[in-house]
Amino acid sequence: MKNLLILLFVLTSVLFSSCKKFLEEVPSSVLVAENFYKTDADAEAGVTAAYDGLNNQTDIYFRGIYLLAELPTDNAETGQGVANAFIFAIDGYTYGPVNDRIYVLYTALYKTIANANVAIDKIPAIEMDAAKKKRLIAEAKYIRALLYFNLVRLFGDVPLVLHPVTSLDGVNEPRAAAAKVYEQIVADLKAGETDLDALNTTANLGRATQAAATGLLAKVYLTLKDYPNAALKAKQVLDNPQFGLLDSYFNIFTPDNRFNKELIFAIQNKGLTGTGNGFSMALYLPRATIPLAGGGTVAGNSADVPTVEFYNSFKAGDLRKDRTFFTQYNAGGGLVTFRPHWYKYFDPSAITNLGEATLNFPVLRYADMLLTYAEAINETSGPTAEAYEAVNKVRRRAYGLAIASPSAAADLSGLSKAGFQDALLNERRWEFGFENQRWFDLVRTGKLVPVMRATGNTLIQDYHVLFPIPQRERDVNKSLTQNDGYPK
Repeated sequence: MKNLLILLFVLTSVLFSSCKKFLEEVPSSVLVAENFYKTDADAEAGVTAAYDGLNNQTDIYFRGIYLLAELPTDNAETGQGVANAFIFAIDGYTYGPVNDRIYVLYTALYKTIANANVAIDKIPAIEMDAAKKKRLIAEAKYIRALLYFNLVRLFGDVPLVLHPVTSLDGVNEPRAAAAKVYEQIVADLKAGETDLDALNTTANLGRATQAAATGLLAKVYLTLKDYPNAALKAKQVLDNPQFGLLDSYFNIFTPDNRFNKELIFAIQNKGLTGTGNGFSMALYLPRATIPLAGGGTVAGNSADVPTVEFYNSFKAGDLRKDRTFFTQYNAGGGLVTFRPHWYKYFDPSAITNLGEATLNFPVLRYADMLLTYAEAINETSGPTAEAYEAVNKVRRRAYGLAIASPSAAADLSGLSKAGFQDALLNERRWEFGFENQRWFDLVRTGKLVPVMRATGNTLIQDYHVLFPIPQRERDVNKSLTQNDGYPK
């Protein structure tokens, strides 16, 4: 990743270099870090820059991770609007180290980590309220932990960059062992458990809180197969009274309910601003199929679409199906029918300007904590009553039943440990479709290769549990090794 780090070096040289001659050549309008990180407003701006990286429409959330965590699974496939050969390669498991979509996500993750690192390093020197200072640093650490969690799961060993690069000594960073990356993720999140805000209020909507750190720790521990700690952390969030399941699955994703008690952490959107900087719906809506009342059609592209098999996998009566997909719609020009398309983040207010959707993108939901808790318990003790109750709450809501009341029609029971594992994996698939969790779930449970082979894919290999380090990074940074199975 030398080319990325060189870019960061150039940028940070503008900010941090002490060379008088160099500074004399920089226009006076250039804002150097020494002049910028002086006030609490500067600290806020620095952390906001890190949050903004999460909201990059094409690079990270919402589509960047989708192309690696949803598309190459049994949930999704390329639609008629796809023209990029690299996307077809990801879908068909013919990709290699030269793939622009893999490269874009990899570098975008590091660019946002770089923003977080600047905030983490520079905010401590600012004279400001001590509690606020700790909170802002912890928010930047949370963002760094979240992005490294994605990196290490997708690529395995990755360079562990924890400070701004200010000299050529730092531009040739080798890969760190995955275990060391996870150690840093855990450390950053533990800092968040004490220094982040305890509650979501109108003053901090969209920001990471202590529960967000604890919830992400639960998922980290589950991935590491540290099941006791995964159960412990998930239970801490489940016992937090500010969070819970909504009675209706449908209402989790309605635009007028974009902040609700089920969302522990979500990527914030900027829709309805007139700038086209909201949640872009064009790629997943039907291609020039839905007529508008004033003439013309909705400008969908049918690029990112669910598989018909996923659509058909939902059981009769599961209300999640009609929130995850739609097959017909009337935008004022008449009802039309089409093959299944994603519906979960559809915002009717942006139907004529598809870049203005207002929905937030969930990263951590209360339902995830319930299913994480159930999985962790099952792995240590088998399907106990507590594990059943956790998953059955999710199932009851899915079928429109009272969440706290046992139901013979919806509740799981009488399963072996292995049977409970399989049931949980199915439940996660139905609950989190189009939330970029499927690939991670399949890899974590050792099911990616057999599941994809069962779909008829004969090209997937055991090494596809990791993506390749982008070749463009290795070409300029000779210290970067390649994952097994890919050209060295």
